[in-house]
Amino acid sequence: MIIDTIVTDLDDTLLNERSEISDFSLDVMRECLKRGIRVIPASGRARVSMEPFMRRLNTGLPYIACNGAQLVNADHTPMETLFLPAPVAREICAYLQSENCFSQVYRDDFIYYAEETDVSRNYQRATGMEGFAVGDLQAFLTFDTPKILCISEPEKIAGIYPKMTAEFEGRAIFAISKPWFLEAEPPGATKGEALAKLANHMEIDPAKTLAFGDSMNDLSMLAYARYSVAMGNARDEVRRAARYLCGSNHEDGMARFVLRHVLDGLTEEGQQVDSD
Repeated sequence: MIIDTIVTDLDDTLLNERSEISDFSLDVMRECLKRGIRVIPASGRARVSMEPFMRRLNTGLPYIACNGAQLVNADHTPMETLFLPAPVAREICAYLQSENCFSQVYRDDFIYYAEETDVSRNYQRATGMEGFAVGDLQAFLTFDTPKILCISEPEKIAGIYPKMTAEFEGRAIFAISKPWFLEAEPPGATKGEALAKLANHMEIDPAKTLAFGDSMNDLSMLAYARYSVAMGNARDEVRRAARYLCGSNHEDGMARFVLRHVLDGLTEEGQQVDSD
């Protein structure tokens, strides 16, 4: 089983509990690149939030942002972006407001929300993005957006996810990236679909692709790749969907799996993954 492309989520997958790429994981990813194995991060983060990690990885390759709503060139400029139309985005924000949920929208390198709160401040600290309180978010939202993020208690997120999926069927798609994050994106904006589009630019073969993830927004990406790996800290749905299981992100599980099953299995024919 030859591997020439590794696709990985960032948060809770390649990134450790401090939201960092450990030196060990970085060394393994660099060794992959050195041996001609492509490394493509695919994250729910916006491009500007992914950029510091991408500069450290220095893959020289495109990557996937906003859960697949955006393909980004190796030089960190947008390659292709899908958008939620402003009227649909306003409806989604109104729905979330009726549920007493915090929501924010994305435009270029910035985020916008109604009021400054601990939630908005914590998100900015965690992602490095700059945000602005705009008062009436629905009135402010006159532009198309690649993503709307709802942040609330896990129980609330789990409850509104199926309702919003049904309410906006065909107009928007929803994904739970962390238990307290519900993300709304335009139809077609999944990591799996973005990877398929990227394959047109890079000749990615699903049969030679190894994918890593931990949450529900990773399922489409894991389904795309022939060799899918759930993190040890992954949700049960992801564990059931994946072909393999590795250690947690706290243990550099993704990098250790690659080191053992890909780099240590190097043959003249390519990079091998054990079949057991």
